[in-house]
Amino acid sequence: MKIALFVEGSAPVGSKDQCARLWNTTLLPALGRTPVDVVVPIGKDAITNMLGLPGSSSAPGLDARICDARRTHNLDPDRDALIVAWDLEPVDEGQRRCAWDEKISVYQGIANSPLSLLRDTAWAACAAKAATQLENLRDVPPTGRSQRTVKAGAVLAVCMEPMFEALFTRDGRAVRRALDLKHDPPGWPTGWGVEARDPSARLMEPAIAAIRQVVPRTKCAASSATRGATPRMNGASTSSGSSSPTKPNAKRSSSMPSHGD
Repeated sequence: MKIALFVEGSAPVGSKDQCARLWNTTLLPALGRTPVDVVVPIGKDAITNMLGLPGSSSAPGLDARICDARRTHNLDPDRDALIVAWDLEPVDEGQRRCAWDEKISVYQGIANSPLSLLRDTAWAACAAKAATQLENLRDVPPTGRSQRTVKAGAVLAVCMEPMFEALFTRDGRAVRRALDLKHDPPGWPTGWGVEARDPSARLMEPAIAAIRQVVPRTKCAASSATRGATPRMNGASTSSGSSSPTKPNAKRSSSMPSHGD
């Protein structure tokens, strides 16, 4: 059985598939889960467009992405399983902010898709059953735990944190240490660990902007060491009279990460 994970996150850039690496080498092992066979990054617009709701892009709907993955990765609806993971932000226009509502909508969208590679499949049948089961729990208080399992022909909808970026905003010091920064750089935001509806705009965007202003110390040291010096050729001394070239000995204490949405 193959497991295909359709998850809201970064699209691959060039030959580097950051989304697959993030989930298969970091997040899933940290959750005590084994890597999946296929990772397909999606945007919230994939769900919005599958449901025919007003959206801001012409991106393919989630059902179209599933059909494309079936062709590309030779997935079998009777043998393989699908997991769809996304967060609540942004909330679709005219809809309330509710994970229960969104999960039912995702299941119904997959179950009722008119696409031939999805219609009348085990995935469609599983999604229809899941939607009905959730509807029957309308008046039951949520437990925060799913009773559904990943098995052949299954579809599992997972609504994550209100915003995926919230996973990274619990501890600003941990984020700073991960970036090899000993102190807060100028412009580093405050308020880490506080529940926020949009931690991406309030914390992550200012943090990324602050990190982009950090200049590696090795670059600064090399620049200072060579500023005003005359290049030495054939054993000639430098302008300061020294018979040996200046060797910057600064230790790099910060790194510039690559950023992707």
